[in-house]
Amino acid sequence: MDLIFRSEAGRRSLRYLGSWLLLALVAGILGSGLTMAFTMGLSAVKQATSTYPLPLIAVLGAILAAAISRLAPESRGEGIPSYIRGIREHGGRLPFRAGVVKVFSSFATLGTWGSGGVVGPLGRVSAGFTSSLVSTIPLDDDEQRALVRNAAICGLASVMASVTGAPIGSGVFAVEIIQKRNMRYSDLFPAVLAASVASFLARSFGFRPLYELYTPSIQVQWELLFPLLVVGLLAALASHLFERFYLWLSKRMGRSKQKGVEIRFASATFVAVLLLWLVNPQMMGNGVGLVHSLAMDPAMTLGRFGPAFPIAFAALVLIVVQALAVALTVGSGQSAGFFTPLATMGMLLGTAVGALFGFTGNLTDLHLLQGAGMAGVLAGSLNVPLAAAILVSEVFGSHLGFPAALAAIFSFQVNRHHTLYDAALSED
Repeated sequence: MDLIFRSEAGRRSLRYLGSWLLLALVAGILGSGLTMAFTMGLSAVKQATSTYPLPLIAVLGAILAAAISRLAPESRGEGIPSYIRGIREHGGRLPFRAGVVKVFSSFATLGTWGSGGVVGPLGRVSAGFTSSLVSTIPLDDDEQRALVRNAAICGLASVMASVTGAPIGSGVFAVEIIQKRNMRYSDLFPAVLAASVASFLARSFGFRPLYELYTPSIQVQWELLFPLLVVGLLAALASHLFERFYLWLSKRMGRSKQKGVEIRFASATFVAVLLLWLVNPQMMGNGVGLVHSLAMDPAMTLGRFGPAFPIAFAALVLIVVQALAVALTVGSGQSAGFFTPLATMGMLLGTAVGALFGFTGNLTDLHLLQGAGMAGVLAGSLNVPLAAAILVSEVFGSHLGFPAALAAIFSFQVNRHHTLYDAALSED
């Protein structure tokens, strides 16, 4: 130990470790606290409004979100693109005011049954809050630049870990989404530490991750290899089509225009929520309820279709409806996330392939296809194959490692030049 303190390299390593632990603690507390408070608030509001006409409640929430967003127009949209821009162009510094406004505008959208997830908005907010707090620490310029950058990364990782319960995959996601070709230990280590602290704290306070699936361990059989490849290919195709559709729709809706924000938000929300309510009410809001239901019974895709309707076709219809709903919501400029809808679409894709190949009666095999679908759509849409495979393995279980990696890498490689967040960045 004495030799470590004597050498310059040893002292530098210890300084890195100390700064990483500090960031992990700060980001873990902020990220887990923000996630718990936000999601519990959403649950309370949804429970209070569940007896009213939900499309009407959603429209009122959209109008409120539009009014709030006028305080900081840059707060509109998904959240991750501004995080990426903040890291790449501003060293992790994200406007604090936009983060505060985003909390309330996101709550207005998602608390009133708007379509979308919490990871993007809350991840952006946590990244901004953490980097702003750390920037007040008196350090020399080089050290502060490095610390602020890592603080923003840790902020996103901590929120994702609290939501998914997957600390390693969350840490990798926060780094891979920025620079998949050149990931560095100096970014990865503090991100994984912060995600682990956040996940530990959230669970310690009794908060259950939104993704908590218990699937029995099973060895992948040879007959599943071809369906898994089909899942990977279809995931790449679905990711590409969704990215192109979202980019087209957001431009058609003029999401960057300041005029008529309230009308744009309200009309998009009404169509999105009405579609979800008519097809399968479990998809409303963040749609996590459908994810859990699919893991237990693939017939839950049927929703209002009726038991005679083919499961595979119902799942494909739900994919289209989910894609349209989240594209309308985020494409209009509302503050909601892509992560949860993409994960739901992936589960539905795996369910559809499972039904086509006759695996709906075997839940253990179906889980492999569902997990592969989730990993494939996340990897193909966001270009995060490592994070997608690790996240799914942590959520479903280690036995999903091979199917998730196969589908994620296959989908990513086919669709690597078409990224949803790059499309969102090009709009601004």
